[in-house]
Amino acid sequence: MVSLFKKNILKDLWQKSGIEKLNNRERWILLGGIGFVFCFTLLQLVIIPVLDARRGLETSIARKKQELVEIRQLQKDYYSLKSEEGTIQARINQRGSGFTLFTFLDQQATAADVKKQIKYMKPSTVEGEELNETMVEMKLQQISLKALIEFVRLVESEKNVVFIRRFSIQESGDKQGYFDSILQIVTFEKKG
Repeated sequence: MVSLFKKNILKDLWQKSGIEKLNNRERWILLGGIGFVFCFTLLQLVIIPVLDARRGLETSIARKKQELVEIRQLQKDYYSLKSEEGTIQARINQRGSGFTLFTFLDQQATAADVKKQIKYMKPSTVEGEELNETMVEMKLQQISLKALIEFVRLVESEKNVVFIRRFSIQESGDKQGYFDSILQIVTFEKKG
């Protein structure tokens, strides 16, 4: 009974639409219009969204590949730093438990014969997870370039894990051919 009811509705719609009264040319135009609307709707609702999604997916894949390359590079850097950290800790262990940066710098200043040019030495410490970073800011006044170079050469020590973080130099206003310099010298020490 339902199928009979549907048949009657479709037949009534067909008759009321007036399609039977159209000539062949008008029917082809109507079919072409319906085909155009169908194709346009299909294009707008299916094909374009699928192409946009595909383009977005390709862009996302390219970005993820780039991120993967960066992550792998960071991983290499991490392992490299981790191995260097092991060598740094080994060097820290080798230099002995009585090592202090302040004393080391005082000894190097004596060896380079620049102790009289030291205006000040300001020590500071930054707490770390496994190691503390110890820094001494040091100002040298009226020092010759030769003596300054000798002092820097003695201070920079891979063996003792001592390095210069910041270095500024300017010509001394008091004596011609002499310089004033500020150095920030850093090392690492075991906690405790």
